[in-house]
Amino acid sequence: MIGRGARGARPADARAATLPARARLLALVTSVIATPLAAQESQEVALLRGQTGVEPEPGSLLATPAGLTVGQLPLAAALTRLSERSRVQIAFSPSLLPTGHRVACACATLNIARALDHMLEGTGLGYVELGTQVIVVPLAPPEELRFDATIRGRVRTEVAIPLEDAVAILRPSGDSTGERMAFTDGLGFFAFYDLAAGAYELTVGRLGYAGHDEAVTVASGGVVEVGIALAERPVPLKGIQVDGLSGRDRARFRESAAGAPMETDRAGVRSIPGAAEADPVRTVDAFPGVTRVSEIGASFNVRGGSADQNLVLLDGVPIFNPFHMLGIFSVFNADMVKRTQLRSGGFAPEYGGRASSVLLVESDLGDGKFGVDAGLSLLTARLAVSGGLPEEVRHGFGLAAARWRISGRRSYADVLANPFLSAEFPYHLGDRQFGFEAWTRGGSRLGITYYSGTDALNLTAWERLDRSTWDPELHPEQDVTWRWGNRALGFSWTRPGANGGSLDVHGSYSRFEGDFNLSEFGSPMLETAIRRVSLGADLELRPTSALRWKSGLGLEALEHSDRSRGELESLVRNGSSTGAGASAYSQFNWSPSPRWRMEGGLRLDHWFDSGTSTSPRIALKRFLWNGRWAVRLDAGRYVQFLQSVRDESIPIALDSWVLAGNEVSPLVSRQFQGGLEGFFGSDDEWFASAVGFHRGYEGLAARNWGDDPGDRSDDFRSGTGRSFGAEFLLRRNRGATNGWVSVSLLKATRRFPDQGHAGLDNVVPTVEYPPAFDRRLALDLVLQRRLRWNVEGGLRWSLGTGLPFTRHIAYSVNPRRMIDLRPGERETVVWLGPRNGERYPVHHRLDISLRKVIRKRWGVVTPWLSVLNVYNRRNVVFYEYSDHYNGQRARRGISLVPILPTLGLEVSF
Repeated sequence: MIGRGARGARPADARAATLPARARLLALVTSVIATPLAAQESQEVALLRGQTGVEPEPGSLLATPAGLTVGQLPLAAALTRLSERSRVQIAFSPSLLPTGHRVACACATLNIARALDHMLEGTGLGYVELGTQVIVVPLAPPEELRFDATIRGRVRTEVAIPLEDAVAILRPSGDSTGERMAFTDGLGFFAFYDLAAGAYELTVGRLGYAGHDEAVTVASGGVVEVGIALAERPVPLKGIQVDGLSGRDRARFRESAAGAPMETDRAGVRSIPGAAEADPVRTVDAFPGVTRVSEIGASFNVRGGSADQNLVLLDGVPIFNPFHMLGIFSVFNADMVKRTQLRSGGFAPEYGGRASSVLLVESDLGDGKFGVDAGLSLLTARLAVSGGLPEEVRHGFGLAAARWRISGRRSYADVLANPFLSAEFPYHLGDRQFGFEAWTRGGSRLGITYYSGTDALNLTAWERLDRSTWDPELHPEQDVTWRWGNRALGFSWTRPGANGGSLDVHGSYSRFEGDFNLSEFGSPMLETAIRRVSLGADLELRPTSALRWKSGLGLEALEHSDRSRGELESLVRNGSSTGAGASAYSQFNWSPSPRWRMEGGLRLDHWFDSGTSTSPRIALKRFLWNGRWAVRLDAGRYVQFLQSVRDESIPIALDSWVLAGNEVSPLVSRQFQGGLEGFFGSDDEWFASAVGFHRGYEGLAARNWGDDPGDRSDDFRSGTGRSFGAEFLLRRNRGATNGWVSVSLLKATRRFPDQGHAGLDNVVPTVEYPPAFDRRLALDLVLQRRLRWNVEGGLRWSLGTGLPFTRHIAYSVNPRRMIDLRPGERETVVWLGPRNGERYPVHHRLDISLRKVIRKRWGVVTPWLSVLNVYNRRNVVFYEYSDHYNGQRARRGISLVPILPTLGLEVSF
């Protein structure tokens, strides 16, 4: 007899279909869905063996909610009622059911597996999920049900380059419904665990490559290794309809206990409107929990943390300042970026040195074939060239495959304008990036990453262009210049191990330098620099299908220096310092059952000037409602030994760094967060999350403007802080229209001793204030839409409450006359209100973009148009004050971004 539901069931777990007589019984059971089982058919179905106490995997039939409460019903009637209420087909033979057995079950909150455990208790019967239904059959002896086989492998291109995000689908032979799916990792590895012995059909594919089909047979307890090479072929893959980014989201949801990071690929980056061109880091602004103080500022803040608490990694190499000088765009060329990922909290112990977030920028090195990507915008021109190595070169170095990509970008306004101007154009920027990756015949990977960027601004040339402010007789030869730039170099050697593990050895060098120079001094008036060298190794093992373990060791050395002369000497603390440290971490990812996943670990950081700090971190996730939703909770301790004490009131955005040691203590942040997240809709096309968080900070460093010049021990103040809030996200990654909407709530505070208001008893009071990035409410809407005629549209609308600022209250006096009655010039004395005691008006803005993809035989041409601030909202960035002799001041709000249309052209071949 069959209990039938009103809808089709979800794909079943593949392992159930590999029992004895698998294919024949599957056809039999499928044929009897509409008719009762005959006696002979009942006997054949009885050859199946079931079990009880099954812990169903998320998404399986057995994980479906039962939604049923029955009281003293015959077993057959109870099973039929269960099928009707759960809408899952349940098959059974009346001859197998014990006569007169009645059941009572309060199963409304249970899944089908738990409900069947109650109903079948003491009957000698069990159940098995097979195809599109659940079948009630006699219990099997323990030795007959063994799900201990494994099928695993690696996917590469024809030139031996591992393919990430390829889709592997495994089906039992003869069963088109009981499939399992996996995605390849960065080394091309995939695996299917806990399989029953039998024959399977394996399908592997990736967009842009031909599909691969293979028959695989595995014995009980056996492990089958497959090696798959996919040929490049830009045709649709039959049977594989999985969006790459959406598939990665689902894989992270299942395999990670911490919060899912926000991620966008190159296509997503290009569809979000930008000031000059597509920018991988500018897209971070639209992620929940991210605040930017200025529309053109060169920093961002995450969940109430300072900008220096963000760890920015380019292929694992730290970048100290990820923006060009004026903050118009980041240092990363979009043509070189594969994806950008922001981990705003709960990141694993392998990431150290920062307390707020981790921004991962991954380079795209192409497919090893010659290719060109070029772009022209109103501000810059860029070019990226990719390729591989000739076969004789590869063989000479013992390489199986190699690929590289090199890019350059430069502003060109100075080149075009200088021949027509009486003075040089005041600004130019440029950057260069190179990536190389090679694979040895033994399977090891070698990687190299290099970046170099420079900016130069000549303030004197700017004045020379404005004849109203330049007097050549007063400053005939003087030049005021401002330069800065990043340098970064990294290498890695990775050896893939058994069962998806790996050994990775890596090293990096990173440097940032900036200076403000007046030519008449002959040397910089203000100069800051920081350098970092590191070396480390990581080992990852996967001893079982449910456990992954990773550990690592690292060494690093840091050096920073600050120099100032003349009138700027009081703004930057002169001096330099060096420091060295060692770190070790160990972390695990464990799934004790399909309902639970746990991540945790410990990080040890030893800074030779300040001792050893421990950073324990833990995350726990519980899957709910058929495995499509989950609740999670994570907590951790984060330690930072390097802080920036840049004063935000200084117009130039040069960081002044300080190392933990005798003068300042390490920054320690304790963080807690938890929430609900999950997928819903047709084919899980929607993702939603609600997260709450709390952060505490100890050891925040700031300049002490009331220090004793003769005592270096009081150059800095140490303070505390906290931030808490909530974030809500709704995201769609599939279909013609995708994007997200997010709402972020935040309250952040800082508390520092107020040195200038010490009492007669020398007790220093404390002052508490909101930091400059304390935006209480932020709403972001990002939409990407495929339109007609191969046009791609992008839209971003943002709204945020005003950021805090310190109000100026001033009047004009003559201090000299007040003191000694001698005549003197008028001077302006400025009185400040409570620190960050007032807020700017509400900020909101609409940006749109259009991209037209034109495909030619030789390549692709993409003209684009972007319009910022479509309805010309004047968002106040700061106030300009005007003094009057009557002692009153007038202020005027300054807006930096008017309605601004920009256009450009991209070419790829």
